[in-house]
Amino acid sequence: MDLTFAAIVIMSGWVVAMVAAGMAMALRPGGVAVHFAPAGAPVAGATGRRDEILLGGEAEVLGNVRGTVRAVQLGPENRRLQDLELSTGLGLEERQVPSNAILSADGRVVRLAEGWSESPDASSTDGASLRRDMVVRSADRKRLGRLRLVCFDRASGTVTGLVVAGGGKPDLRLLPIERVREAGPNGIITDLPKGEWARLPTFATDWDIKQAFTDQLMSDPALRALQRSVTIDVQDQVVTLRGYVADQSEAEQVARVIRSVPGVMQVDRKLITDDDMARAVTGAIRSDPASRAAEVQVSAHHGTVDITGVAPDRAAVRRIESVASQVPGVQVVHNMVAVARPTVATA
Repeated sequence: MDLTFAAIVIMSGWVVAMVAAGMAMALRPGGVAVHFAPAGAPVAGATGRRDEILLGGEAEVLGNVRGTVRAVQLGPENRRLQDLELSTGLGLEERQVPSNAILSADGRVVRLAEGWSESPDASSTDGASLRRDMVVRSADRKRLGRLRLVCFDRASGTVTGLVVAGGGKPDLRLLPIERVREAGPNGIITDLPKGEWARLPTFATDWDIKQAFTDQLMSDPALRALQRSVTIDVQDQVVTLRGYVADQSEAEQVARVIRSVPGVMQVDRKLITDDDMARAVTGAIRSDPASRAAEVQVSAHHGTVDITGVAPDRAAVRRIESVASQVPGVQVVHNMVAVARPTVATA
């Protein structure tokens, strides 16, 4: 009987806790629609590079998980990110984290500073609360999809866009924050006609793009070796390719692979072919007064340059290596140039 009574008490406690959590949710900002002011001029201090907060994703401090991002609060007048709402413990505890505590957010994990000042209780009472899976609606209240991520410019603290999962392929689209008119119990209301959904930019995190590119290289035997010679930098879905390829045909293959990755908006190729490298080194040697007298042959492979031939003296040999090493992109120089033997006069 005592065990049964204890079990009843424990279960009752859980029910009370769940009801209290539900009431807290109902009384939070967001129970009343928050209207956004018309978008103004571009915000001063904006860097143009965005951070991406995954709603429902983890928040870490020095690699240790501190909670789950339950919601973000932003000001309706200036669209500034005010704070994060973290769910901790068993999900029944909440903690407000000010936006200036965010070190980075890459679309998977939000990394926070080691310490911060707690947000005042009233810091977000007038803010709009954006939560995962909030319904996003068109101007005529038709459903477009559900909220997944919030993008913001960390330098200025301004929210720049919302990532919405909707119909079609690819299903993630980037909705500019300027198109949002209100957020509340009816979801997020935009000024977007339903027909414009498919014209919104597609979205992928920079990490997802890098991973997809690597996976595709590894799955293609002809390109697998390029994983060591080609690097990829992604900033806000704009890809920069750097590194070394054999020729223009291989460069086109690499560019074709990255353009096939969903979410890539632009590709900037800064790839160096072996032929271009060899020509550049040859030209540099022939244009240098101290080395132009040498007769050399140059070959290159993924940044390593091999130089053979003959030079009139050791000073010219040393100069050849110095000139070659200064050509942009050269990583290693194998200088195999020999000193020409003096001609022996015959009687």
